Amino acid sequence: MSKISALASNALLTKSRAMNSYALTSEDYHSLANCRSLNEVAGYLKSNTVYEQAVDVLFGSDIYRSRLEAEIIKFNNTRIAQLASFEKAIGQKLHEIVYLDYDIALILNSVNHLDTNEVGDYSRLTPRAYFRFSQLKPDALETATSFEEFYEALSDTQYKKPLDIFVAGKQEFSITALENVLYKYIYGKIKEIVKKNYSGKEQREILELLEAKADFIMLESIYRMKRFFPNEALTLNNISYSGFSAFTLAQIEQMLSAKSTQELFALFKKSRYGSYFDEKLYSQIELCTRHAFQKMNKKSLRFSTVPEVTMFSFIGILENETQNLIHIIEGVRYGIEPEEIMNFVII
Repeated sequence: MSKISALASNALLTKSRAMNSYALTSEDYHSLANCRSLNEVAGYLKSNTVYEQAVDVLFGSDIYRSRLEAEIIKFNNTRIAQLASFEKAIGQKLHEIVYLDYDIALILNSVNHLDTNEVGDYSRLTPRAYFRFSQLKPDALETATSFEEFYEALSDTQYKKPLDIFVAGKQEFSITALENVLYKYIYGKIKEIVKKNYSGKEQREILELLEAKADFIMLESIYRMKRFFPNEALTLNNISYSGFSAFTLAQIEQMLSAKSTQELFALFKKSRYGSYFDEKLYSQIELCTRHAFQKMNKKSLRFSTVPEVTMFSFIGILENETQNLIHIIEGVRYGIEPEEIMNFVII
């Protein structure tokens, strides 16, 4: 690595850790959970946290749950885009992965509104930098009311060809099937980008962190199927499976064949993720995986010397913070006791 390249990489590492210094603390979360109105939540965020910039626009009018959540999501998406833009400006390559994630989020948000009277609104939560990069046409996607209109809205983009499988009748369309097709395509692109630009320890650490996110989504999917549809035979087609995993196909087949959720977790516990899982959270799968991923991201952000790993670790931590704030806002809005709200906050 050249001296200039090393300096640029170190700048990314420093910036990721510096941005994390604005993370909410345990004291912040407890104070927010003890608020008794959305105005109090917004007031605390404005007076005591980096979210002043997000909530400032809300004052002077009634504060609604959906608007408060939207401003926080938009603000954090902008922070992520700023970090990705910085990574791009110093000549690194993984900003592309951040923007690919935005693409998938916009596509899936849009398809969830098909056959409804609602219009997707994810595009209003995304930063301008994303639209300069993406091939997608948000207006056409978000107003589509049928699969045919949705498919046509993807014309002239890299995502139309992977979806040909549904048009040709080779696979029945469903949201799960669409997610799997998209994630298989996108993770193929991710592996290609990482392997083209990195090698050795850097490549291994980057892929391990990105694989963890995909594996935790897969675990959530298998767990939900086993808990709520225990008599249904599981295959790779009826769970969330991207093909991007730390597990071999044989190991995944073992998980699919597990007789119970306890047996499923026993298999997962033997993996490289085992030390990150808290058995007390096994009955609340999303909390369990969020907790594990948060531990992994905080460890990587603190100890990794691979700048791109610290970038993705910070992004994961910030995504968890967004979820925490949404849980608190929902809890306060519906008058849930602070102790109960805190059960859904991963610190």
